[in-house]
Amino acid sequence: MKRSKKNITINHNADNLFDIVIDIEKYPEFIPWCTGMHVHSKNKKEILADMHVFYKFFIPQKFGSHVFFNKKKLNIKTIYTDGPLKDLKTDWQFKSINKKKTIVVFTVEFEFKKFLHQKLAETFFPLIENKMINSFIKRANDILN
Repeated sequence: MKRSKKNITINHNADNLFDIVIDIEKYPEFIPWCTGMHVHSKNKKEILADMHVFYKFFIPQKFGSHVFFNKKKLNIKTIYTDGPLKDLKTDWQFKSINKKKTIVVFTVEFEFKKFLHQKLAETFFPLIENKMINSFIKRANDILN
């Protein structure tokens, strides 16, 4: 299983950053390759949803997820439920430095069902991960500046 952990300092409020990440219905507006989101259910602590993704040269894919979140603790965890992967877990921690600065700790673990897909993903993972993180930072800057 491939694992990555990033600590990113962002010049925005932790609560506001949490709100941007948990607003998954808006992902098609700013997440690269995300062509749609379908929320099956949502309450004060959990979301069940499918993200539809289209990468050039690959058939469109659906990634089902069970999202657990705690606004008070500023934590979002995602557990994979359905799609082309064997497993996927993400974890977002928002640690406030002050009212206008936050350390975001982002952890992701994934494994594809097919060996070739896993090797391709591992090869391009740094590029994909940076593009995804930068899309959230750009979204925060666009909304919060």
